This record gives sequence, C-alpha cells and structure tokens, in this order.
Amino acid sequence: MWKRLVSRQEFNSQFHRLNIMIEDASQHALRLFSKDYNCAQSVMKAILVAVDMDFNEIVFLAAGLGGGVSHEGNVCGAVSGAVAALGVINSRISNDVQQHKQNTYIDGEKFIQRFKKEHSTIICRDLTGINISNKASLDKAIRDGTFERTCPAFVENAVRYALELVENKL
Repeated sequence: MWKRLVSRQEFNSQFHRLNIMIEDASQHALRLFSKDYNCAQSVMKAILVAVDMDFNEIVFLAAGLGGGVSHEGNVCGAVSGAVAALGVINSRISNDVQQHKQNTYIDGEKFIQRFKKEHSTIICRDLTGINISNKASLDKAIRDGTFERTCPAFVENAVRYALELVENKL
C-alpha cells in the first residue's frame, strides 16, 4: 500500500486545519467546564463534537467520572473522559469487540503516557492537591475555587492529547 505523497502546501494546510480543530475543541471544553459540566463531561463532549461523533447522552454518561470518579479522587475525570472518547472514536475503525477493545487500550495507554509526561500523574487528588473524598476538603475546594484554578489545564491538555493521538483516524 502506497500513501499518496502530498505537497508541502497541502501538508501545511492539513496541519493548520488540525491545529485549528484542536484549539477550537480545547476552548469548547474550557467553556463547558466553566459552566455546569465537570471535567469528564467537558472533555468527552468537546472531543466527540470535534470529530462529529456527538450524541445527547455524552454528558450523562460521563457525569459520574468527574472528581476522580464520583469524588473519590482516583483517575482524573479529564483523563477518563478522553479515554472514553477514544473508545467511541475507535468504533469508526472496528466494530469487532475484541479488536475495538485492543485499539482502545493501545490509544488509552499512549494518551495516559503523554498525560503523565506532562503532569506526572493521572490521579485527581495528586493533581489537585485535594483529598476530594473527604467532604470537608471537597467543600472547601469548591468554595475557594481550587478546581477552577487547577483543572482547566488538565481539561485543555486532555482534549489536545486525545485529538492529536487520533488525527490519522479522522
């Protein structure tokens, strides 16, 4: 199989369009996060809107993933939302359950490696510095705006990393 060679101009144009799409999706996720959506909902919705795979139930599906899965402080909701979106995107490539699962594991592992390289961890309580499973700590963090200050970088980067990872699948 030979891939068609593209001119430098065509390559630059495709690269520019991809960068605009990623920037638009990142900004969309930040707008959602600044409103009523949690990290997982914002990331999953923005990624799937960007690749024309949006569906109404996304925000409901991802709701429990925020706060490190239901305020337990475990895997960051932005990470969970991105990996879930990768699974939806991989359904374009294969609807065989085993193959789809393997493709999603591979993409998920690559995504997590990139996220960890930038942020050192994927664990919500370590990223935020909050023992989010403790109600008093959670309430204080909500009151003092900890999540609004800390989490936008995780939301933005999760969208960016996921879309860069799947650019050749779009």
